[in-house]
Amino acid sequence: MTSTPAYSNFLHCVHDEPEEKGTIGRGCHYSVFRVPEWRDVVGRRVDHALVHDFGVIWDEDHDTRVIEAIERIYLAGLLFPVQYIGERKGGLTVILAAKFWWTGTDSDLDTYKAKVGRICADQISMDSWACEFGMFDKSLGSPHQTDFAGLINDKSEKVDTYIRNIDNLWRIGSWPWKPPTEDDYPESLAV
Repeated sequence: MTSTPAYSNFLHCVHDEPEEKGTIGRGCHYSVFRVPEWRDVVGRRVDHALVHDFGVIWDEDHDTRVIEAIERIYLAGLLFPVQYIGERKGGLTVILAAKFWWTGTDSDLDTYKAKVGRICADQISMDSWACEFGMFDKSLGSPHQTDFAGLINDKSEKVDTYIRNIDNLWRIGSWPWKPPTEDDYPESLAV
């Protein structure tokens, strides 16, 4: 089992790229984090915790202050619809599940954005960040419900392919937790 850095006491890093891989954006690379979540993707409370995986898209400076912002969003109970989040040029881009974006009223979405925006505008490691929002629809046939806003500075086709590849590899989003089996960790159970 590969060890990943401990960026946070609340967010478990399941995959980490500490530096640029390839040639997308300005030094773009990513990490995947996991948390227990007590709301489904549209915000309804659930009886049993879900596993929620989301991606952090880093730019060339790998600014770990984004973790403090994510922790604050999580502790405020607002991380449930987040699929990806990234920092670029002093601002945060939060990509929400399209299902959340289109469920409820415009007022509900505006209220959510305002709450997250206030968290990001508050002093985080001696800085306040502007926050913009986009959405991601995992369905390949729904490009009109996907908008990556300023997550990565590159052509939209490249960004879409990059983000969908992360989703294909890591199954970004929430799902019911199941206890691990021997098949999940065969090397740790070897006699």
